[in-house]
Amino acid sequence: MGNAYNSLGQYQRAIEFHQQSWEISREIGDIRGEAITWYNLGLVFEKVDRESDALGAYRNARELFQGMGLDANVQLCNNAIERLFQPKPPVVSRRGFWAWLRQLWRWVRAWFR
Repeated sequence: MGNAYNSLGQYQRAIEFHQQSWEISREIGDIRGEAITWYNLGLVFEKVDRESDALGAYRNARELFQGMGLDANVQLCNNAIERLFQPKPPVVSRRGFWAWLRQLWRWVRAWFR
């Protein structure tokens, strides 16, 4: 359910369901389920700009995956952690860009008159 809500952009509901999933996995001793849930929580936290929570979730997932010897999953966690530390590109809408470009063009034309 958490992944479904994540796909729908309902991130708070996704977090709630992932937390419930984590609790169930922990209660029944499903370490793989715990690790997967931590990873999925990291994805949602990343989308809502909660980088420190995402980092913690990815690290928890990585530790559990390492304990199970699941190297491919450990690498997914490492990639996600690395992604958190990469600079974010500026968010510019097309409309904003063209307005900026028009203003720049006016300024350049006025400069050379």
